[in-house]
Amino acid sequence: MSEIHPDAALRVLLEGSPVLRLTLRDRDYGMPCPTDRWQVKAAVDDLLKPALEGMVLDLDVVDATGDDVLVIGVVDLNTALPKLRDLLKSLNVPAGATLVLDGGEENLVPDLPTRDELVRQTTDSMIQMVLAECIESAPSDWQAGTLTIQCDGNWLGYQLKNAKSRNSATISGRLRAMCEEIAVLMWKNGNKWREAVLQYEGKSFTVKFSYEEPLHPIPRSPTAAAVKPWWKLW
Repeated sequence: MSEIHPDAALRVLLEGSPVLRLTLRDRDYGMPCPTDRWQVKAAVDDLLKPALEGMVLDLDVVDATGDDVLVIGVVDLNTALPKLRDLLKSLNVPAGATLVLDGGEENLVPDLPTRDELVRQTTDSMIQMVLAECIESAPSDWQAGTLTIQCDGNWLGYQLKNAKSRNSATISGRLRAMCEEIAVLMWKNGNKWREAVLQYEGKSFTVKFSYEEPLHPIPRSPTAAAVKPWWKLW
């Protein structure tokens, strides 16, 4: 006699129980984030399954918007809901996420961080990562440096310099990707600067954003001009 899979037994237990729909909005980074829904699904299952309190029953995608929807069955709504609220806050789910009873409209997690707050938090975190990568990419004799990023929506350029050193830095692929991601995040959320300048000395730094045409444009290579980048903003 074969054993019943735990998930099958839990699904039987959930028949007729409350069903919640968690909608995860697109992060608007400019490229897909397909792992998010799976990470959230795993976290929800890890929270509810061990105590047989619920599980993710299905994953769906809203065709019109590309938003991910997790269909969550819970044995007891009053027990599961506070746990789910705390979990979603800790996961920093995409701004605009909603949790509603199937067939209902009331958002059961109205106090999640706003989109503006999440963008600010993400930007601050990315700047710290960019700083660390600048230091990693710079020659060993550098004590300070200046990273300049310029963007006009069709083209993005970056350079890392230190006027006091004869040794030049080689911008790593990781640093290039970070420059692109932070530009896309800010531009797509309304902060359309033309030039960002990060100056650092050791681990101390300042960041300034300019919205005017750059006074010293970074040279554009023919190759870069000919290739349509993934992040093109229009």
